[in-house]
Amino acid sequence: MKLVAEVFKLPSGSLIPQFYCVDENGDVVRGVTDTLLNLVAESLPNQIERLTAILVSAQKGTYERSDPNLADWSVNDKFVWVGPPRAEMGFALISNENIPDFSSDDGEPQKFSIEQFLSAIAHWNEFREMLSERGMGGLVGDRFEGVI
Repeated sequence: MKLVAEVFKLPSGSLIPQFYCVDENGDVVRGVTDTLLNLVAESLPNQIERLTAILVSAQKGTYERSDPNLADWSVNDKFVWVGPPRAEMGFALISNENIPDFSSDDGEPQKFSIEQFLSAIAHWNEFREMLSERGMGGLVGDRFEGVI
């Protein structure tokens, strides 16, 4: 699967950054895009730093959950559970409560390895740096791709 970050120009002329995942046929992978990538793209830089610290400590086995009954992180109705008891060690579950298929109540939160999660964050951070250097207008039509 490929990660794609790009700037899309709307017919109105507005520019919007997008972050999505496509399969080998070029079809958008909703389970990855609507959970992991939306969460990353909707997070502020300081939120990404804190989330990265949680993921790294979980990867090292030193993360201690403050309340096992609650999600470890959330942004805009996307909830993240890092490790046990909700997710396996080395993995995270992400729900999108606005999309029934991926909600924790009606659907199935999506499972990602910590490595996949960190890879998505790194890809988005690189894209954000490109945005700050070239501006959104300078990236229209350029696809910044990576592998997850």
